[in-house]
This record gives sequence, structure tokens and C-alpha cells, in this order.
Amino acid sequence: MRARAHYAVRSAKHDPELVARHILTGVDAVIAEGEVPPGQVLGVGVGVPGIVEPGPDGLVRAKTFGWEAVPLGALLRAGTALPLVLDNGAKTMGQAELWFGSGRGTRDAIIMLVGSGVGGTIVTGGRIYRGAGMAAGEVGHLKVVAGGRACRCGARGCLEAYLGAEAMLERAGVEADSADEEAALARLLEEGSPVIGETVELLGAGLSSLVHLFNPERIVIGGWAGLMLGGRLLDGIRAATAANTQAQPFQPESVVLGRLGPDAVALGAATLVIEPFFGDAAYPSSVSTIA
Repeated sequence: MRARAHYAVRSAKHDPELVARHILTGVDAVIAEGEVPPGQVLGVGVGVPGIVEPGPDGLVRAKTFGWEAVPLGALLRAGTALPLVLDNGAKTMGQAELWFGSGRGTRDAIIMLVGSGVGGTIVTGGRIYRGAGMAAGEVGHLKVVAGGRACRCGARGCLEAYLGAEAMLERAGVEADSADEEAALARLLEEGSPVIGETVELLGAGLSSLVHLFNPERIVIGGWAGLMLGGRLLDGIRAATAANTQAQPFQPESVVLGRLGPDAVALGAATLVIEPFFGDAAYPSSVSTIA
């Protein structure tokens, strides 16, 4: 990593134009700070929440942001001449962990991003599985409680409605803006809130479902909230998963933490730009490429 730029976005400020301006400002900042001649930049990779549709406009559908077919690629293209590649942020994190982190060397894995919400990447045969509608890996919307808490997606009982940082804080009665969630969750963990224990049990149930469906050789937990939770309670997460899983296809030690920290989404987005140079003839079909 040569340089880094970070801009906090408030819950009520997920305006597409504002997000695009932050990205463009960040691109200029890291190029300048990294002292890289602009002519040597191969491109810009962008990881975003939601489903990214292929096409020249880079349409993003992210219900948690209130985005419905937002042409983020077109908004960015208006501010830079650099080639752009957009993909789902959980999948860019998954790719980073596959290339550089805890998923390295695996052919079948589940890589889970736990931040304000929950996303994931399914790896089969050493490649990211995207599904017929390019939306595979939405592990945050596995149902863990029939008719349970309302999720940001509009359904009920989703894992994200219990496990995401926003949901954990709401269940504990803590009000926090998205820019303040990290500090608020750290306090919740320090206090030993019963909500945390309940969350570990529900996470174990969700991971058990993934084990039974995919029989992965490794499960990687990442994202800032996942690393915070797992850093303190990994043994409990492993035990909760094992308690809900048949013994033969599962080894508790196969549940590990990501190695790349909270910047894994951005690191994985950067790999999208260089991936074609390492053997793939084209970008995956669900990634929006705007040259």
C-alpha cells in the first residue's frame, strides 16, 4: 500500500453524488500521496455494497443505501479518465483474502464480511461463485429466525438483522450513526452485553447452514465488525458453529479471522484492475468495467 484516504459517511448522507465525489477525491489524493505518475495508473477498482450490474453505467442496486439502479460508474466516469472496475464489496474483500490473506491456498471457502451489515463470498474450485443472477454470496440474508427482526432488505429474520453492527447496537438499545458504530460496538463488547452472546449463537447457526450447504475447507470472518467480534470471541463462534453442525464435515479450527484488516475491501477492489494480467481473458461477467 502506497497511500490511503478515508472519508466517514453519515447514515443520512449516502447520496450517490456525494459518495462519487468522495471516491474521486480519494483517487486524486492517493495518487498524489503515493507519488505515482498518473500515466502509470492502470485503473481504479471500486467495491460497493449491493449488486453491481454489468454495463457501461455501472448500475448499483443497494437497498441498505436506498440505491435502486444508481449509475455509480457513470457518475465516476464524469470525474476521471482512468479505467474503472466496479464490484460488490464483499466479493472484493473475498478476492483479497484469497490472494493475500486467510483464504490463500483454498479451493472451497466461505468468506464473510461483517460491518454495518453482512455480506459474503462463496469460493468453489478456487474461483468466486456468482450465481445465475450474479447475486450469490448474500449470506447476510440467510434466515435464522422465522418471522424475526426486520432487516434492512425489507424481509424478516435475516442474519444481518442480528449480526450486523447496526443491528447489534439497535438490539442493545444503543443509538449510533454509521460513522460512530465502531466505537459504540467496542463499548458493547467491553461491557459484555448479553446481545453479544446471542449474536455469537446466531452466527454459529448461520455458519452451520453454510457448512451443510457447501462443505467448505475454510470459513474466513472479516470486515471491521467481524474482526472486532472474532478477535475476542473466536472460540465461542467456533463452538456455536460446531454445536449446530454434523461432526464429520466440520472442524472448528477451519473458522478463522481475515488477515487483511478493514482495508480488505479496497485491497480486493485494486486486484480487479490487475486480475486480467494474471491469466483471465476478461473480467467476471458481473463486474462493471468502464474504460
